[in-house]
Amino acid sequence: MANTPTVYITVSDQHRNGKTLLARLLADYLLLDGRDPFMIDTDAPEGPLRKFFPGRTALADFAAMPGQMKLFDTIIASPGRDYVVDLPARHTDGFFKAAQELNFFDELKKLGFRIIVFYVVDRHAASLRAAKAIQKFPNIDLFVPVENQHVGSFWPKTEGDLTIPALPQALAIAIADKRFSLRAFVLGDTQHLAEEYQPILSNFLYEVLNNLGNLEPLVTLQNLK
Repeated sequence: MANTPTVYITVSDQHRNGKTLLARLLADYLLLDGRDPFMIDTDAPEGPLRKFFPGRTALADFAAMPGQMKLFDTIIASPGRDYVVDLPARHTDGFFKAAQELNFFDELKKLGFRIIVFYVVDRHAASLRAAKAIQKFPNIDLFVPVENQHVGSFWPKTEGDLTIPALPQALAIAIADKRFSLRAFVLGDTQHLAEEYQPILSNFLYEVLNNLGNLEPLVTLQNLK
């Protein structure tokens, strides 16, 4: 992706549909691209994203006002780098409401940030409606509907979608271990992953990371409209 500092926000209205896996893939993609992303995990106290990137992740409990301000202040106080914000379903509405009330996206624009929202659309019609509402939120440079093939999606196929292919359960469990680094795997460290799963994970990562790389022209086209 281009060198413009960007705030990437992964959201959904449903639980357990691969949203944090997406945030993890996005962070590893940025690291592989030579970027220096900082992650903000709002799923306190568990911090599922932080366990994969403990040295570059802040845990901000968005259920409480101090956590909300920590999220906003962390980004505004240190512009010039990428941020990945992982929001659990229970905080999605609250985040966008607070962002609107505080003119957060306006402030990000003044600081030179782009804003890209990845919305994992679940298999229910209600999820489609919720996604469409967020898509209309002002100052978003690119809205990316995401389908996790493991759970399905109600979003109609269109250009600019991102697909997360389904993985065999045993492989999904293996890479969910906090000691397993997707970035290290891409760089050639198999981390004792069973040989039968190595080509499956390689193909999975190639598809997702390549599609993330293809988003850059879409941001440019969106900004030209």
